[in-house]
Amino acid sequence: MDDIKLECIKLNQMIYKSKEYKNYIHARNALKANPELYNSIQEFKTRYSDVLKYTEGNPYDEILKMYYENDELIHNSLVSEYLRTESAFSKLLRNTINQVIEGFNFNV
Repeated sequence: MDDIKLECIKLNQMIYKSKEYKNYIHARNALKANPELYNSIQEFKTRYSDVLKYTEGNPYDEILKMYYENDELIHNSLVSEYLRTESAFSKLLRNTINQVIEGFNFNV
């Protein structure tokens, strides 16, 4: 177990050094410099998540409505950069986790 823990620490350090993480942190900090804008996008993301979780059937219409209502927010350059870098960092983490568990056969 100690060997696995040490390798995880190394992997964690590599992720911290990745361009995806650095870009995400830079964009997040730039957005946080404008608390109103940061809070607005956090509220949007919470509402978006709730729509996906709690909408019966296909949530497409509700999500489309949200995007129309928040068009200016989503197309703000700071928000757009934050969302783009957040997505890239999330993809890095998903791909890393998938590589780690590749070949294991288990039901979660």
